[in-house]
Amino acid sequence: MNGLEIIYLIGAAAVGVLAGMIIELSIDAQTIADLKQINHKLRLENEQLKKKPEVIEIVDRRTEGQEIDYSQKW
Repeated sequence: MNGLEIIYLIGAAAVGVLAGMIIELSIDAQTIADLKQINHKLRLENEQLKKKPEVIEIVDRRTEGQEIDYSQKW
């Protein structure tokens, strides 16, 4: 291998790495844009859910009909 071939191989490797980085950046940019859009939708949904509180009613029927004496020592 002479010096010209080594320079050619290094140049080809640099062009390949640069092309790969550009392709990866374009793919990642689309993914990031999609994730931002989903994040925005979820933030809006979260804000809507915070505005109206959910009411949960708990009915305990285990002690129905039994009188409990709360004055006794436990």
